[in-house]
Amino acid sequence: MEEAVEAVPLSVAPKRLRSFPVPFNSHGSGGVNGEGNVEWSQSMGQFTFTHRLEGALPDRKEWTSDEVKVQLSSKSLQVTLNGTVYKQLTGDFAGEIFRFKSWWVVEDEVLIINLYKRQLGSWKHPFHGVNAGLFRRNAFPWRKLMEQQGAHHNDPGHGLGFDKAAPKEEELKEVPPGRPATEPGDLRPDGQVEEALPGGVFALPYENLVCSAHDMCLGITAQQDDLTVTIEVHFEFNRFEQMKVKYPLEALMAADVWPNAVCIFFRGDRMNPILWAEFDGQVEARSSNFRIGSSDPMRRRQAQGEMYSPCLLLRVSKIRQPGSWTKIFKEVWQHKLMVKELGPQGPQRFTGLPDGQTFLRAGYNLDDPDFWGNVDQYVASTMKQSGYTSAPKKLSVA
Repeated sequence: MEEAVEAVPLSVAPKRLRSFPVPFNSHGSGGVNGEGNVEWSQSMGQFTFTHRLEGALPDRKEWTSDEVKVQLSSKSLQVTLNGTVYKQLTGDFAGEIFRFKSWWVVEDEVLIINLYKRQLGSWKHPFHGVNAGLFRRNAFPWRKLMEQQGAHHNDPGHGLGFDKAAPKEEELKEVPPGRPATEPGDLRPDGQVEEALPGGVFALPYENLVCSAHDMCLGITAQQDDLTVTIEVHFEFNRFEQMKVKYPLEALMAADVWPNAVCIFFRGDRMNPILWAEFDGQVEARSSNFRIGSSDPMRRRQAQGEMYSPCLLLRVSKIRQPGSWTKIFKEVWQHKLMVKELGPQGPQRFTGLPDGQTFLRAGYNLDDPDFWGNVDQYVASTMKQSGYTSAPKKLSVA
């Protein structure tokens, strides 16, 4: 394998993909029953409330997080403003959320509450209304087994035991204020880019590392037509289902797209991207988007071929130029994928893109052979730059 891939010096800021867009109804206003001075927006995996705090506080103080109390469970929200429950932000959600990843802040006297959904999808409204019982529909159990498995018995993977790993979070619990820490390479609230961790390929693992490509990825494919390029990162079904019930997918997957390159990675493991590739032509980075989909051709790699084969699908539009691309990529670097089987020469892994080069995994881990491979590369590069050589030199005789 080759040395770890380095950051690419590109002159323009990338389009940072951090959420899966909803096809409709992405913004709205109103809290419970559509009332209240509340604005909301959503993606497939997140829901965000914003509420301008109004009215004078005692001693004419400005609103801060000290006057706000936010309580969350997986199914409901209760907001207390200056000791009074604010009814327009108190109720049962239209779906379930992950409390442990959700957060809230008060900035410039605006309350922001950001929630991570447990199931990818678009909510028609943030809350169930007073007639919620009339409109909550559950799948009808045709068999006794379906009834025993609960309302979500038609969901992919339901009944296979994956939901046992999901955090319960059933009781209302107060959540302290604060935004999550900005990861290296992402934008801070002030618009500046968070600096990379020191140490380069020998940097300590990021504290929020959840998983890497070799934990869950069993394939990478790419195709093009006259107008677009589509890249798919394929996941092993069981590990994907286990992951999505205990961790929000929009907090896990990310991609950066430049006019001439793309980087797809797991959050917390940016220095070891799933894929880094340079396009053979120019693309319209601002038009790029990604989502979770499925891929029938990759079912043959799944242990359970009768189930769907999940994938992360990224699509970007080409910039029209004279002539056509001779290939999709000029250069491709990719992470090692999941182990397919153990052979006499060691673990045999699933293959990615046919022309891709596999890089050594970066990070400070003395037990990883890739660490020592990076050490060898570093020593060789340093000696070459310094003019040293291991070849014997002819001794001069006085």
